[in-house]
Amino acid sequence: MVKRRKGSIVEEEATADKKSKMCLGNSEYSVVRGPASEGEIKFYFQKDGAGIINPLNDIPLFADKEKGILNMVVEIPKETNAKLELKTGDPLSPIIQDEKKGKKRYVHNVFPYKGYIWNYGCFPQTWENPTEVHMETGALGDGDPLDVCEIGSAIASVGEVKQVKVLGVLGMIDEGEMDWKVIVVDVNDPLAPLLNDVEDLKTMMPGLLHATFSWFRTYKIPDGKPINVFAFRENVQSAEYAMDIVKECHTSWQMVLDGKLKHKKVNPANTSLKNSFTITSEQAEEILTQSGNDMNGSAPSLGERQSSLLDLRTVPLPDFQADNKALAGKPMMTLKRFCMEMQRRFPHGSNDLSLLLTELGVAFKCIRSFLRDAPNAEFSTLLEFANTQMHASLAASGLCCMIFSSQYKTTMPIEEGSDQGNYIVVFNPLTGATGGTLGTIFSVYSRKSTAGSSGDSFDLLSRTGYEQVAAGYCIYASYTAFVLSMGYGTHIFLLDSISGHFVISQQHVKIPKTGPVYSINTAQLSNANEPIRKFVAECDEESSGKFYRYEDNVVANFHRVLTSGGVMMKAGPSGEDLATFLGMAAPLAYIARQAGGRASVGKRPVLELNSWNLDMAVPLYIGSADDVSRIEELFGETKLEILVDPDNHLRVE
Repeated sequence: MVKRRKGSIVEEEATADKKSKMCLGNSEYSVVRGPASEGEIKFYFQKDGAGIINPLNDIPLFADKEKGILNMVVEIPKETNAKLELKTGDPLSPIIQDEKKGKKRYVHNVFPYKGYIWNYGCFPQTWENPTEVHMETGALGDGDPLDVCEIGSAIASVGEVKQVKVLGVLGMIDEGEMDWKVIVVDVNDPLAPLLNDVEDLKTMMPGLLHATFSWFRTYKIPDGKPINVFAFRENVQSAEYAMDIVKECHTSWQMVLDGKLKHKKVNPANTSLKNSFTITSEQAEEILTQSGNDMNGSAPSLGERQSSLLDLRTVPLPDFQADNKALAGKPMMTLKRFCMEMQRRFPHGSNDLSLLLTELGVAFKCIRSFLRDAPNAEFSTLLEFANTQMHASLAASGLCCMIFSSQYKTTMPIEEGSDQGNYIVVFNPLTGATGGTLGTIFSVYSRKSTAGSSGDSFDLLSRTGYEQVAAGYCIYASYTAFVLSMGYGTHIFLLDSISGHFVISQQHVKIPKTGPVYSINTAQLSNANEPIRKFVAECDEESSGKFYRYEDNVVANFHRVLTSGGVMMKAGPSGEDLATFLGMAAPLAYIARQAGGRASVGKRPVLELNSWNLDMAVPLYIGSADDVSRIEELFGETKLEILVDPDNHLRVE
């Protein structure tokens, strides 16, 4: 005899086999315990009168489409720690406890909360497409159903199918992948009639949105992972926007069920949709039975439920206190500490370079603050502030002998009374356009002029890109990242908004040998060199595995290539679509080379070049080594003819 819970009534039910089942929430659906190893959790779904089903495919997304009520599958009840999820790659998508390196996963407590702070689950019939970049965030989907946070007061049960209405969505980016978190409320919750959008949550449940953001931002830190970042300036989007995301993910799921897409994380088997993947209830039952053939011994009985969690007594909970002790004594690696430790290993005579990079970090934080406070300002206003702030931070540092703004094509004075340092800093104060991703680029050279004196133009002219001692950029998006190289690898720091420090996120970034992204201003493509047109045509072929991504911001385009692989091209021929050597091409090439990538002008590496004037501009093909090499190969196949125009000026075609 096992207990079956249906609503608030517990019924005694005899079973003829070793399966246990619970009817949870929506009485149409039951959770069935399938064959499993000792201590393992594996629950399948069945529907009254239909037998075993695949919850991802057979439970409809909408419970009442006209009223905007959706079905939610609860995977993890509120205030519990076990990381349970639908294993959507399996034929029947059972709920299992996720594992990593053979160990069952639990989330750590995020102070002051215990476990998950909402009932957590997913929407059936949805899928975040990992082959498609989201238009507004620039991130690929994570390949999972759409995640849902149900904020009602009741603690749900594992596998419960709740009827909910959508209130908003948080655009989390988890390790570079889009991982939407839709906020919903159970339609039967007492507060449900008063909650219809994000603004209602701020009034009726103050602090909830902040707690949700804080929880998702930090919950992976105890596992040694960086903080998560978020799109849309870390703001929760409206219910209307959230429904658009739901519909997009439903469309992606439909493409899989229609056979237009295949992915290992989605098994299209179903018992109700009447398509080429539909199986009979008998076949579904056989799949369930077959899954236990290789198990030793019978599955443990379900027993009684503890609190909101299906019996986990055979699975030892982690010792969070011990984990906290293990974390003690491991401080965050800030930008300043990292640079000083790096320079001790590869010194340039003192810690001055470390201090200079720290000053740049302060400038970037000030620019970030201004951008947030003036989101609708004209770009010229933002540019002027960024230029002034960069100058102010460097001019009084006593570390520079020359400061050059490549955007304004002018040297800037050292603050009167300050020491004359030994470094020349070139910076591009702000790239991009208002309303989009913005960025700042910089590079650092050691002086060649006499120590103690002011620097001059010859400290920059005729200097190859290889002579840089540091280079980097800051990207201002839904997150703020400082990407830096001091000549020993490329490293990414993220701005921690709580501590106010740039904290190491990824050391020794490696650009893949080849990658999926190609980026170029297609408005200029018709005038580009034939090798570039040919390369883009190759990228456009379906078999290439590449996709196009371009923003009006060189920092955003390069950052995507740096982290994902591929190639960014500034091919010209107009001057605005070339890269200034000092303020763009040289620093980005330095970063790419330190990350294992390449940068070329088509015939030779960018870093071999030297500037003959302060605003020299060059073509730039940068990113994955094999992709850049292919461009050079195409240039090598093209015979260039030297022609003379009517004014007797040489030109190359």
